[in-house]
Amino acid sequence: MKPTKGVDAVEILARCEVFLGLDDSDLQKIAVLPSCRLEVYEAGETISQQGEVAQKLYVLDEGKVSLVVNLFPQIAQPARQVVIDTVTTGGIFDWSALVPPHILTRSVVCVEQARVLAINGAELLQLMEHEPHIGYEVMSGLTRVIGWRLREVQKLFAGIKGELIHQRRNKGLVG
Repeated sequence: MKPTKGVDAVEILARCEVFLGLDDSDLQKIAVLPSCRLEVYEAGETISQQGEVAQKLYVLDEGKVSLVVNLFPQIAQPARQVVIDTVTTGGIFDWSALVPPHILTRSVVCVEQARVLAINGAELLQLMEHEPHIGYEVMSGLTRVIGWRLREVQKLFAGIKGELIHQRRNKGLVG
């Protein structure tokens, strides 16, 4: 990870699905948070790991990252890794930094070089507490993102279930 400077955080936030309901003055309040900074990750680099404590919310400015879940870690060794979504420009990840218990439910791996705006979740939550209209808009946007991703995961698991049934039938385990 390489921190960078010279990019307008307000422009990045304005393109993000979670901050769409905020005006430039509200976005500026987020952009000036002490932790708000641009970071660059290389292709193949892991930004965060499933099971870790989420400390930062990330907004993808450029590049592409995959959200990866380790399935069946107690049953299959090594655990089966499944890409549950791909995030592109304007998308967010590691939203668990804003939602208790603040534990990451999946890993984030760069598909290609990624430039992200990183914001400390505790700082953003504090701002949202002091500026309730910002909190409302951010949480409304976050709810839409979580809902959409949940539907995608449901589709994925339905496909995996069908695959497992097919495998069991081929082995004569299902009638």
